Amino acid sequence: MNKLFGAAALTGLFLLAISPARAIPIYITADFSGGVSTVTGLGNSLGLQQTNRCSGCAAGSVGGHLLLDEGLIPASGTGTVNIALTSITGASNDAIFDIMFGSAPLGFEFGDPNVLGGPSVQFKNGVFNGFFLVEDFIVNGKAYELNMQGGSWTMNWIKNNSSSDLVASGYLTVGAQGLTNRVPFDPTPPQLAVTAVPEPTSLALLAVGLWGFVMTRGKK
Repeated sequence: MNKLFGAAALTGLFLLAISPARAIPIYITADFSGGVSTVTGLGNSLGLQQTNRCSGCAAGSVGGHLLLDEGLIPASGTGTVNIALTSITGASNDAIFDIMFGSAPLGFEFGDPNVLGGPSVQFKNGVFNGFFLVEDFIVNGKAYELNMQGGSWTMNWIKNNSSSDLVASGYLTVGAQGLTNRVPFDPTPPQLAVTAVPEPTSLALLAVGLWGFVMTRGKK
């Protein structure tokens, strides 16, 4: 009987020891970039120009950065996967996701109002493939919609509920070179870290281990 209780004690304490050992997020920051392919008159008013005609000028640029858990990146051969970007303790919204279009202050970030879908970072067979984001915005009294689908994006002027006009379209650099300047990121420095509260399962395992230990001692 003592052996049985001893085994229960060891098993409970062992399970307690391994139960908190879950996947710890490995956060990284990375930059991404792209360009402008098509621009209309309204697009020019938003500070956009075609990248191939702009010769590196700000109006033809697209770029930003993101923060994500590298452990969520899917393996190769998994097809197209969208990973929703979420709030991270200790990280600001613009650190989680931020993108700027052209030379005007036309930027978008995580937590923006009027988001209809996303933002999610997209991977195809484990490689960066752009973003999924649909967001309405207003500039100079006109309503627009940004639509990012993988490595392509469009901006449309929403004239009314049934019609819209293309304002600009473009692309993001995707593939193995799509995410650059990858840097590890610690969103919760030690001085800000919050002591973890044991989960009910962990408490139950601790109780099993202690009960077995006490019973073993009592049988001697």
